[in-house]
Amino acid sequence: MVNRVTKTRLLALCALLIGPWGYGVFPPAGPANAGEGARAAPTGKGLMRVAAAQPRNRTIDFRLKPADVRAEVDKSLKELEQIVHKAGQAGCDVLALPEDTLGLLKWEAANQAQLKEVLPAVVKRMLESLGSAAAKHRLYLVCCNDTLDADGALHNTAFFLGRDGREIGRYDKVQPTVHEARKRGDQFPVFPTRDLGGVGMLICYDMVFPEAARCLALGGAEIIFHPTLGGAAIGDDDISRAAFRTRAVENFVYVVVAQRGRGSMIISPQGKILVEGKEPDDIAIADIDPFGGREGGDAFNHQKDMRARLFRERNPAAYGILTDPEPPVLKKVPATITAGEAARIAQKALTVGEDEFREADALARAGKIAEAMAAFEKLRTEYRGSWIDRVAQERLAKIGIAAGYPGDAGIARDTRVLFAEDFEAGTLGETVKRWTEASNKDGAVLAFREDAPPGSTGKRSLQVTAAPGSNTGGHLYKRLPKGVDKLHARFYVKFAEDAGYPHHFVALGGHHPPSDWPNPKAGERPRGDDRIYIGIEPHGNDGRLPPPGGWSFYPYWHEMKRSADDKYWGNAIRPETPLQVPRGRWQCVEVMAKLNSAPDVSDGELALWLDGEKVLHVARGVRRGPWSGMGFTLPKEGGEPFEGFRWRTTPDLQLNWFWLLHYVTEGAARRNRQADPDRPCRVWFDDIVLATEYIGPVQGGKKPAR
Repeated sequence: MVNRVTKTRLLALCALLIGPWGYGVFPPAGPANAGEGARAAPTGKGLMRVAAAQPRNRTIDFRLKPADVRAEVDKSLKELEQIVHKAGQAGCDVLALPEDTLGLLKWEAANQAQLKEVLPAVVKRMLESLGSAAAKHRLYLVCCNDTLDADGALHNTAFFLGRDGREIGRYDKVQPTVHEARKRGDQFPVFPTRDLGGVGMLICYDMVFPEAARCLALGGAEIIFHPTLGGAAIGDDDISRAAFRTRAVENFVYVVVAQRGRGSMIISPQGKILVEGKEPDDIAIADIDPFGGREGGDAFNHQKDMRARLFRERNPAAYGILTDPEPPVLKKVPATITAGEAARIAQKALTVGEDEFREADALARAGKIAEAMAAFEKLRTEYRGSWIDRVAQERLAKIGIAAGYPGDAGIARDTRVLFAEDFEAGTLGETVKRWTEASNKDGAVLAFREDAPPGSTGKRSLQVTAAPGSNTGGHLYKRLPKGVDKLHARFYVKFAEDAGYPHHFVALGGHHPPSDWPNPKAGERPRGDDRIYIGIEPHGNDGRLPPPGGWSFYPYWHEMKRSADDKYWGNAIRPETPLQVPRGRWQCVEVMAKLNSAPDVSDGELALWLDGEKVLHVARGVRRGPWSGMGFTLPKEGGEPFEGFRWRTTPDLQLNWFWLLHYVTEGAARRNRQADPDRPCRVWFDDIVLATEYIGPVQGGKKPAR
């Protein structure tokens, strides 16, 4: 008899001679239970070598005929057999394969009428082929695929095969999603084994429901195998990993996750990830004691197996609402889609939807903006609520409103646009009338100049001149036709080659009630229900940056910090690495302000795009430097999470004004040490658009046919 330690060393030596075949992390091997050739079943409790496969994508083309599908299944099974052999050669006691083991999911979606012709035969072939491979190594096997029952109903089924390759039992998914169109299972079976303990299985979406894992744990499961194509929670970042760990520790069970391509892992009863898959066709391997690893307790009582307390301290009499098919919450959140509609969308999204999305994406990459936008809008309607809808919306947002109006021609007609000004129509006096209020309209401060940004269909722009000693510049102020919770303001700006530092610059915000003139109330903190002021302006950083300075947000709101002089001046928010404002060339600037969604929620945002590139996004959780009455910077590294903007304390306060401002005081002019402080300061503005969604730079070309 060769013990497992000796066998592991022999296998390692073989690996040097014939190449790598083992995957994962190998802790010290368990007790002797292996013979030469086929491994003998263990005679008692001890360490078991558990493996979770992470096969690459072997999805079968939905366009194939049944005969070709069977041929592709045979090809996939030969490759999957090699993964089983790798696990066996590595001394594994059990291997789990992912959901949709045969890769038929897309084919099934497009070929419902031919399922009876294909599914029973290929599932039988899977169990025979993989079961035979597992039996050669005397290891348990978990695999998963759709099946048809005697009545022709479709199930998502996980199979548990014994060391002899024969089926011990199966589990039908209890919690299919609304779009899966599978018949629900109605129980959570636990299969007893003498060496692995109680074995339970869940499939994909099952794990999102805490009750499912708890049912298996209460049924005596020591290990839960989870074949899946997805995560354990709805959300971004690492929330799914956290949910997997939580399912393990809240039930004190091992959780073995097998996922296609990525995400395979083995988690201990204490919620620790013991091993993870590294790449496609990898195997995550860990040695575990299925009957141990459950120590836990509190300051007053510690248990070797915390289940002894956990499941006795439950209060089932209080849990009746868990089995109520119509709990009160459903009245608050009515259904937004029928199961039939969800299934139809899912079936198309799995098949032709991907091709249609790629076609729309190709149009965008080819610069056919109008056609791409129409294609993405159609996709959003056809596949509402799906990933195609979400990503199409992202593509449209990235393209921007301006992409649909080459040269900005006709952009004011877009329903998302609140106001547009290109300074092309009429005299200066007529232009001023399109705005709500203006200052220094005599022509010495506000004037037109024959110059326009690249791509613009216009020929002239608005020049604003500040002459220290004579005036401080000028402005145009626009009260919007309605208040909004999110406002994008795009404008083009060009500073003169000899421009100095301005004192204040362009701003947007809200007044409650709305105001026909700007009223920032400098030095005073807003109440939260009266006003918001958000400036986007060059910041000279006390003369340490070349003029005009670096782009900076300069907001006033009710949670701003107090300045050193015990007043409230705007809190500057800028990146640690300055965004230097250029001189002598046009720059496209776009600012986005988003108000908090509720009075007690700090989820407001600010964002800045320069020439179509997002360079600054300030939202809850972004890393910031220390707060002061001067504001804070956004460091490249380090910092602490930003608390978020709670711009307002009432939904009645909305964004409802825009202020095109060039304000230069004598003090600001004198900070420009490189030139005469009495020299006039000139800046030009053009192609202003205010909208509720991302606008983007002016696009060249002809006006699209409409």
